Amino acid sequence: MRPRRILRRFVARARHWGVPHIHCPSCGADATVPPDSELRSCFTCKVDWFRHELTGDPAEDWALIAARAEPLGPWTVTFRPILVDVPSPGGGKQSTVLDCALVYFPKTAG
Repeated sequence: MRPRRILRRFVARARHWGVPHIHCPSCGADATVPPDSELRSCFTCKVDWFRHELTGDPAEDWALIAARAEPLGPWTVTFRPILVDVPSPGGGKQSTVLDCALVYFPKTAG
């Protein structure tokens, strides 16, 4: 990894330490859970991505994701990402699964 990326990843980890967070679908750096479906950019690797709430119908979800993502270029999707460092009822932290999909746009060479 390059020194700047190492520094950005360290800053992202320190910023989200102990609070509920997800990992970037591209580089794995800590990121806050987006509250809406707006297009976001990873602080560490600068990959663009957005959150899609699942409807329960896989065919409808694929159609909605494809309709939004295809005009923006090559894309890939991660279904039901893991939310890390969620406070558990008895104390401590636990990980839970979010009922959403993360759609991201890998950087292409060239």
